[in-house]
Amino acid sequence: MKDFNKQLGSASYALLYPDGTKIVNIPGTETPFTLKGFKDALGKAYQRITVYICKLEDYLSYYQSSSGTESEISDSEVIITGVSDFSPTDTGLRNTALTSSSPERGVSHTDLEEVLLSDAEEGPSPSIRAMETTCYSKYTELYAPIVAENQEDSSSEEGSTHSQRDAEMQQLSVSEVIANLALQIDRHSVSRFNICRSDIWDGAVRGFKRSTFSAEKDLLVKFSDDGGRLEDGLDTGGPKREFLSLLMERLNQRPIFDGPENRRYRVYNSTAIREDEYGLAGKMIPVSIVHGGPGPNFLSEDLVNHISGHSSFSASIGDITDEEIGKVLQQPPCF
Repeated sequence: MKDFNKQLGSASYALLYPDGTKIVNIPGTETPFTLKGFKDALGKAYQRITVYICKLEDYLSYYQSSSGTESEISDSEVIITGVSDFSPTDTGLRNTALTSSSPERGVSHTDLEEVLLSDAEEGPSPSIRAMETTCYSKYTELYAPIVAENQEDSSSEEGSTHSQRDAEMQQLSVSEVIANLALQIDRHSVSRFNICRSDIWDGAVRGFKRSTFSAEKDLLVKFSDDGGRLEDGLDTGGPKREFLSLLMERLNQRPIFDGPENRRYRVYNSTAIREDEYGLAGKMIPVSIVHGGPGPNFLSEDLVNHISGHSSFSASIGDITDEEIGKVLQQPPCF
């Protein structure tokens, strides 16, 4: 303690909160009070804590002489003078009187000294006034319900915002949704596609699997022949639209789809799963639509309704391309 005040004599001292309560444990715990323990319990950095120090003998004699009824104790009020005189940069010592205003006691203690404990060596941090109340647990008991109520209010506000946004999306037409997505395309950056006309699918797969590919970038397409010679001319939109049209034609022929022409269904294929063709199709179709190409007009209306969440389904036996299964289904039921 003499590090804070060289005038302190050799005696036992007690640390007090600003309201005169003796500091024994970290508030709300049974752990003996230490600066490090208090900082950990507080959960955030502090720059200065205001506490008081007085002789233990004076502290005990004061409370022994002032012991009375609970009403008398509750009526007493502790007044701290001089606290507003502190400068934010002051980490020294000031002598401040801690005076009891109880008219019945009439006791004034001027031998209490305020000690400012600084944590500035750990780096700059927001200055806070620690322990404004007698017990930190009282503060949390009062504050916790307010926090919980605010969290519930914020959650309900978030839910209403999301529901309002979903309602707005439902009110938009398909063409408006596509137009909004097209506006998000970055025209200053491109995803490159070098397409050989003899193997459109292979060039498309390599382009979509590039680490630099992004659906939000514009598409730059260059066609080449079997010898690798690029076709002359810049892509001002024509090569891109041609590539997307050819891509949808090749996608129609992939083994992940089956069924009559223009009424194709998605089917299971183990090889396509290993090569991630289902995931690639999920990228290619929206990219084609948003970037000005055609959609997958070969899909069955029932499949489209199923993907979009509609319950209507009116498939016929004619949609089944397997002849044996089709014959079995066409046979009259046997009872």
